[in-house]
Amino acid sequence: TGFGMYLDDEPDMETVESHTTVELDEETKIPIRTQMVYVDEHSCIGCTHCAMIAQSTFFMEQDLGRARVFQQWGDDDETIQIAIETCPVD
Repeated sequence: TGFGMYLDDEPDMETVESHTTVELDEETKIPIRTQMVYVDEHSCIGCTHCAMIAQSTFFMEQDLGRARVFQQWGDDDETIQIAIETCPVD
């Protein structure tokens, strides 16, 4: 796997802040979408609902067992909204 790719150039999605990887407008260098998804990590109880539903947006941080966003808009809007609505502390 990874033939022809430099895997070391890929960011560590568990440590990178998701807002730093959003797609920017080529001319203005402003994010194409201004709305961001986030998890209040202090309130998160680690239920895993969001990470199970929107798997390309949320993941469970291993050390504290709380959800984090690793890719803004990794899933479609409807899937992200369903994930948010299933959160018992939202």
